[in-house]
Amino acid sequence: MIGENRRINVRKMLAGRAVWGWYLLLVVPVVVGALDTRLMTPLALPGYLILTLGSSFGSYLFPTLELWVFWAPFFLGMYLVSVGLAAAYHAVRETFVAFK
Repeated sequence: MIGENRRINVRKMLAGRAVWGWYLLLVVPVVVGALDTRLMTPLALPGYLILTLGSSFGSYLFPTLELWVFWAPFFLGMYLVSVGLAAAYHAVRETFVAFK
């Protein structure tokens, strides 16, 4: 049957190679660019955008906190974005016959 192989593996969706690949692709350029500004790349643009929006929203809600405090929500948010991107990747891969 066709539907038998389409079981969703929760562990694969939350901690699979696709999740960590997307996570590293989104987070590493931002962290490297924050440590040494000479190493900033255009690849970090999505991460910088999310970090900037999160920091500005966080500073509006909590004006007394330092900006470094918003790195933890950034890492968590990038993980959630990575899970969504990995789910979309798996859905596209399962949909098209050319990728099988």
